Amino acid sequence: MDESVNGHRQRLRLRFSEHGFSGFHDYEVVELLLTYVIPRVDVKPIAKRLLDQFGTLAGIFDANVTELSQVKGVGEKGALFLSLIRQVEIRYLASALPGKNVYDRPEKVKAYLRMQMQGRGMECFGAIFTDQQHRHIASQILFEGTVDRTAVYPRNLVKRALELDAKGLILFHNHPGGTPRASEEDIALTRRMVEACTALDIKILDHFLIAGTQVLSFKENGWY
Repeated sequence: MDESVNGHRQRLRLRFSEHGFSGFHDYEVVELLLTYVIPRVDVKPIAKRLLDQFGTLAGIFDANVTELSQVKGVGEKGALFLSLIRQVEIRYLASALPGKNVYDRPEKVKAYLRMQMQGRGMECFGAIFTDQQHRHIASQILFEGTVDRTAVYPRNLVKRALELDAKGLILFHNHPGGTPRASEEDIALTRRMVEACTALDIKILDHFLIAGTQVLSFKENGWY
């Protein structure tokens, strides 16, 4: 490896070890990550190409392996490594939920849902299942559809809730186009879900809409 490249890598790592990402440009964050998976070359141009292609760090980490590997210099290993970052973050956020009262950690729930749903090209619908004390039991995406629609059936949601002996539900779905407002269909569906669950003594605690980087509460916005 060229000594100047090696020295630059070491300086990046030292900066991070001493100050975290304080003072780092976004391309330097990507550059630092790539030093651990792409050997013997200057990875700064690759990091800048990734940002040019995907716009932001979020855009890079939301991209799939195929899209990432098509950027010159990234390769399959680099693409897998970068896609791993987001998956680790999702697992990290999810690990803080099991057995805990979801009402005590609204920001953690929102962060988990944003990471879980951001970047998905298709509309998806899921639920967080809780016990009587609102403690997390499970999280699951139940339905996947097209870019602007998904077929959701209350009976399937109720069936899964009964299987888990859940007493509370937080519904969630995404708008791939980023529209930060519930549609009339979204609101009508939520009301049907509430009716179906109430009959079985299961409470809908809230419904969250994920639109881009926003996580919006139906309850807070008065959408049902």
